[in-house]
Amino acid sequence: MNKTEKQQEIFQAALKMFARYGFKKTTVEDVAAEVGMTKSNLYFYVANKRDLYEQTVGDALRQWRDSIASAIAEKDDAVDKFSVMASKSFEYLSHHPDLRSILIMDPGIFTLSPEEDRFAEINQGAMLLIKDILVQGVREGVFYEVDVDHISELLFSIYIMFLIKTYIKSEGISAFRMYEEGLALILRGLCRKEL
Repeated sequence: MNKTEKQQEIFQAALKMFARYGFKKTTVEDVAAEVGMTKSNLYFYVANKRDLYEQTVGDALRQWRDSIASAIAEKDDAVDKFSVMASKSFEYLSHHPDLRSILIMDPGIFTLSPEEDRFAEINQGAMLLIKDILVQGVREGVFYEVDVDHISELLFSIYIMFLIKTYIKSEGISAFRMYEEGLALILRGLCRKEL
């Protein structure tokens, strides 16, 4: 097993442990034992427990973003890409309970303030997905001319708010319906012709 594969094994085990026991109760020894290594060997991959946690969460968020990028890549049309991005991004947590549990225990992972964003690089990548779709839609004449930088940030902020309402605040089905209606409204506002 190479270093990258071992890191993935560590992150997967750590994600389960942090989801189950939280940051405070999870120990580096627990995670090391889960992957069949010693605590000192684990320190070849991470500096300390906080580093293990941040890298584990970062890896899970990257996988989330990359799965959305893959789903978008299967579409050609900007409207289809936007719709797939919105639905897949929103549904992702319903299929990943460990990450959902961590987000509930650590809602500070979702922030609208760039200064407080511990995962800014990952979130910038997510906003770039939005921006690329907007640029394509504007270029092809499907979307109205908009300031793609500002609109990307606005849409990402709305998305984060809905994730918090649905998965952190547990407003569930009502937040999901509101999200669907909001998505339809946004697309009607972006698109030059009726869908």
